[in-house]
Amino acid sequence: MLRRLRRTLNVVLAVFALSPLLVGAQEQFGGYPGARMGGAYMQNFYLPPAPSSSPWYPSWHPDGEHIAIAMQGSIWSVEIATGLAVELVSGGKYYSSPNYSPDGSWLVYTADDHGRSIQLEVLNVATGETSALTEDAQVYADPKFSRDGARIAYVSTAPAGFFNVYLRAFDQGNWTGDAVAVTQDNDFGRDRLYFGSQDIHITPAWFPEGEQLLLISNRDVPLGSGNVFRVPARANGFADREPVLIEQTLYRAQPDVSIDGRRFVFSSTRAAADQFNNLYVQPTLGGEPYKLTFFEHDAFHPRWSPDGEWIAYIDNRAGLPQLKLLETYGGRIVDVAITARRWKNPMGTLRVTTVDADGPTGSRIHLTASDGKFYAPTTEYARIAPRLGQWAFHHAGSFEVELPVGDVQIAAVKGFEHEPALATAEIIAGETTELTLELDEVVDMAEKGWFNASTHVHMNYGGNLHNTLENLMMMSEAEDQDLVLEQIANKDNRILDHQFFVPGGGPHPLSQPDRILVVGQEYRPPFYGHVFMYGMRDHLISPFTTGYEGTAIESLYPSNTDMFRKAKAQGAWTGYVHSFYNGDPLQGNLGGAKGFMVDAALATTDAVEWSTSQDGYPPLYAVWNNGLHITVVGGEDSISNLQQTPLVASVRTYVKTADGELSMRGWFEAMANGHAFMTTGPLIEFEVDGRISGEQVDISAGSEVRVRFTVTSIAPLERAELVYNGEVVATADFTGDRKSLDFQRSFRPERSGWYHVRVVGARGQQFPFDIGYAMALTNPVWVLVDGAPVRSAEAADYSIAWIDKLEQLAEQWTGWRSQTEKDHVYGQFEEAREVYRAFKAEAVGGR
Repeated sequence: MLRRLRRTLNVVLAVFALSPLLVGAQEQFGGYPGARMGGAYMQNFYLPPAPSSSPWYPSWHPDGEHIAIAMQGSIWSVEIATGLAVELVSGGKYYSSPNYSPDGSWLVYTADDHGRSIQLEVLNVATGETSALTEDAQVYADPKFSRDGARIAYVSTAPAGFFNVYLRAFDQGNWTGDAVAVTQDNDFGRDRLYFGSQDIHITPAWFPEGEQLLLISNRDVPLGSGNVFRVPARANGFADREPVLIEQTLYRAQPDVSIDGRRFVFSSTRAAADQFNNLYVQPTLGGEPYKLTFFEHDAFHPRWSPDGEWIAYIDNRAGLPQLKLLETYGGRIVDVAITARRWKNPMGTLRVTTVDADGPTGSRIHLTASDGKFYAPTTEYARIAPRLGQWAFHHAGSFEVELPVGDVQIAAVKGFEHEPALATAEIIAGETTELTLELDEVVDMAEKGWFNASTHVHMNYGGNLHNTLENLMMMSEAEDQDLVLEQIANKDNRILDHQFFVPGGGPHPLSQPDRILVVGQEYRPPFYGHVFMYGMRDHLISPFTTGYEGTAIESLYPSNTDMFRKAKAQGAWTGYVHSFYNGDPLQGNLGGAKGFMVDAALATTDAVEWSTSQDGYPPLYAVWNNGLHITVVGGEDSISNLQQTPLVASVRTYVKTADGELSMRGWFEAMANGHAFMTTGPLIEFEVDGRISGEQVDISAGSEVRVRFTVTSIAPLERAELVYNGEVVATADFTGDRKSLDFQRSFRPERSGWYHVRVVGARGQQFPFDIGYAMALTNPVWVLVDGAPVRSAEAADYSIAWIDKLEQLAEQWTGWRSQTEKDHVYGQFEEAREVYRAFKAEAVGGR
């Protein structure tokens, strides 16, 4: 039976009357407050996805004929011969990390309480009853039964929030002893890039005799998640550790010891040997790893079969993770495709199409089922939008998903220019409910010559999804993005997506007339700050970073200035990314774009990027106050094959092209000329005497200028501010539904300067934007009074103080290779200081 639910006018009125309820009904992600370390990379590369729409974390049943997996937030048993998946564990949490006891009577697993914590639970396989093994606010991971079933090894953040390995005796569904800490908290002594100062201890794997473990730790290691150690399975056993694999791992190794204890299988990129994770085997006493797979995609979570003849693993060749088997001797690969799902509870199907004025169209979907959980179609990648705190997936225009019986709350979103479509639908057991959601356009910015793109998107970056340019284009269409600016980048020693660079400096061949694809580069030195480079004609800039501790590229030479100049020699447009967050970076360690002040002065950077809702205005205003035309742009740093990452195009740059048409060169040239605004959602049209951002108004002293701006938003906003030379000169509050504003007023500027507009919303009212709070800001319209240049002695002093601090920080760096390198880089710093000294000399007085 097919039930159709078409949104007629009456339904639309009902839906929008329910909008606050529907938005509030979407479950909020908790962010794992019990974990004081790890952050986004650990949550994406180590903690299990909650949920995965396809198989994850395989565990063999002792009979060798079934494999337990995590899927759709539940634990399932998959029959290898038929592909039938039978749901074993369901409920109000997201369940993962299954592990059978040696006799198959018990199954221990993790239970993710919507990001608030991750607990351990156990299933009595015979009765189907489940019970909690832990109940606190901590994060638990990787539970593993010993080979005799008498103990469980696991990882926990108890008691202080840092990851350690524990053992605990178990019998008949309960603990029978206290937790025994195999590892202890330990401070490395200083922060490590992406890993902080506290050591991690993760992924325990038992030896057959139950007296030893393999585990991973970054004890005494400056980069990566650490080495593989063999450790006695007892209290403080880590003190007697022996390294068996020295490698810069990144959470993915997941070692598993063979049935004879002589070797272990693991997943690895072998530092920079592979772009992707492949499977390797190595002796447990140490030795050389032997490569088992040779994929151009990832192989995760290898697990030996009970007889050692097969290795189950997760394979993402087709995009989404899938369950496969590798024959240990012979190399045959078996695809264990899920042919059917047998749910524990009654289920129905929801079939949805999203449409706009032109027909079916892609969109982003937020969905909460009657059990309070998120579900995604088996064909789509389940995500968490971390800033919004909600689960989501993208689709190309229509989808089907199986859901529990009862009401489902659903929201369809398409970028910043369409009103979200919100609805409630009833799911009935065994039936299909069909729903069409209409996405009404609020404004058509392209019709006005404005085209949008995020300046900071990555395709593949070590995540669970094997992403493609085609899939990235699909997500961008769903988010209504006009240009897709994909960045090749390093992750430590790996270079991700380098094969997609196309020489020539133009659009990628997969570009479409209404959606242009550009493959550029993010150059990522941790000291100076990361930068974008788009439009290089010949080759990527290498090495992809400097300043990596313990490597041959630890020096701060070459500088960003050097690399910018090399990129610009190839015709590139350049800019600093994820730059300055909150407050004045000069009061700290100069934020995420330390080299910005130098490159602004030396005209080697075109732009500086806002990557979230932030108010780090002082360095931006300092360069504007001395007439430097640096464009502020928006890019969220979406790593789009991770399950928990800012959504693609959640922070954007709108650019008005000179001819009102969409082209790569036209967009970047207009961007570099400042004809742009950045936004996390609100849309601004801003003019001064008819001139737009990046343009100049010439007046004589005593003359007035007419300022006009309009703001349109699909989420409510708080206020708009007009800024002149860094000072707020007018404020306008949003009223009514707080989604639009029209401002007009005349001003009489006393000296040369610039106007720009800032718009902000309130926290908690940002839906559907994946951001902490809605904001937007324009680039300046420049106003010259009697032809005088824009100059400020105070801003020049600020800029010089910035470079002084930059040099102080550089002087503390221990990785320099020679005084010649220092002299070269410090010479560039001095060259930039001279520019600001000249500005100060020209200034008519301090501000």
